[in-house]
Amino acid sequence: MKKIYRYFIGALLLLLLSFGLMPKQISADIVGTDAGMPTINVFADVTWTVITTMPLTSSDFTIAGATSVTWNSDNLFFYAIVKVSGPTDSRLVTVNPATGVCTNIGSMGGSFSSLTYSSTTGTLYAMGGNGGGAVAERLYSVDITTGIPTFLAGPFSLGADGEVIAYNYDDGFIYHWSGNAPALMETINTTTFAATPVPQSGVAHGEIFGAVYQGGGVFLATDISNRALTITSGGVVAVQQTGLPFDVRGLGYVDPLLPVELSSFTSTINRRDVTLNWTTVSEVNNSGFDIERRDSRSQTQDVWNKVGYVNGNGTSSTAHSYSFTDRGLNSGKYNYRLKQIDFNGNFEYFNLSNEVIIGVPSNFELSQNYPNPFNPSTKINYDLPFDSKVSIKLFDMSGKEVANLVSEVKTAGYYTVNFNASNLSSGVYFYKIIAEGNGNNFVATKRMALIK
Repeated sequence: MKKIYRYFIGALLLLLLSFGLMPKQISADIVGTDAGMPTINVFADVTWTVITTMPLTSSDFTIAGATSVTWNSDNLFFYAIVKVSGPTDSRLVTVNPATGVCTNIGSMGGSFSSLTYSSTTGTLYAMGGNGGGAVAERLYSVDITTGIPTFLAGPFSLGADGEVIAYNYDDGFIYHWSGNAPALMETINTTTFAATPVPQSGVAHGEIFGAVYQGGGVFLATDISNRALTITSGGVVAVQQTGLPFDVRGLGYVDPLLPVELSSFTSTINRRDVTLNWTTVSEVNNSGFDIERRDSRSQTQDVWNKVGYVNGNGTSSTAHSYSFTDRGLNSGKYNYRLKQIDFNGNFEYFNLSNEVIIGVPSNFELSQNYPNPFNPSTKINYDLPFDSKVSIKLFDMSGKEVANLVSEVKTAGYYTVNFNASNLSSGVYFYKIIAEGNGNNFVATKRMALIK
């Protein structure tokens, strides 16, 4: 399954055997690098216990160290900036943290200190610059097939040293730390690239070496004093661990196991409404679920549309039940799936096993418009048990026709008319349906009130 990161399978099996029978892991591992040593390290979340330390190797060059690593939740690769021995060069690579083996992508052609990936924009971002401010800090996008950076914005004037960035999946901003005494913090808008300072409070800290978004408005970071910190998006800083074994750079943060296990996913139908119900056995880092629907009759059958969102329960070892109702569907066949999204941007899909079929109504019906009173838009639902010639017209209080809403032959099914009365004045109106089908005639009139 997509979320099982294959490189960790062997290490995880060993951990499970060494600890015996144990509950499902409810934390994610942290991947960090060392700028001064050619190694990549996997740490346990919270405790920062070293799980593995592997030498960084490449068949194309000798690696002297790595300044950053980040996780691409779309293609399930770690990307790193490595320093090459010999002529000074920063190169973009993919790296397997379980083995340290790097695959060369290409030269980045400059001094780059930090990477972060956003599955929201589908972009790998890099911050360029170097300690002491000799090279001003600028934001780039990086081509993941060539390693070539493209300038986006800058220079940024926070300070010197650090040049660390991390993407926040909840608010959609890149967070940027720079400087040493103290290290300053700001947000960068990914559309306008405007930078906004964030005042910091709590524990004082110096240069930030690595940062990654954990979710819930909290970043995990490392600093020059070999400490692991938590920093909220509002700038509140606290110490998580001290005495890290070296200056941990990066960081990458990934769920090595499936974060959410579903025990059921079912659907029920009430006329033109579909209710989805699902239950989780346990959850890890679960931000929530996008509900997506596909019309199986559509010419674009591979197109899924988001129709709703339900918040998750973060990390939990107990069962949780969820429900969502998709209302007002037309007659037809539909497929549904859940897009479960982690706080760090990872996601996976759960497909409803059955096709949902909205049939045809058993009787003619004209519903009361909603909302009512309205300004200026309202909806009118009507049901046709047979293929019918349909006319829906709107009249004012004097009986004068003011709008022709429907005038055509319709197949049997459920229908909705969206009516905008912006060109009408306030008052009471009447809408009338005449439907003729299968030897049956249906006539109904209802009242609506427009209040401007």
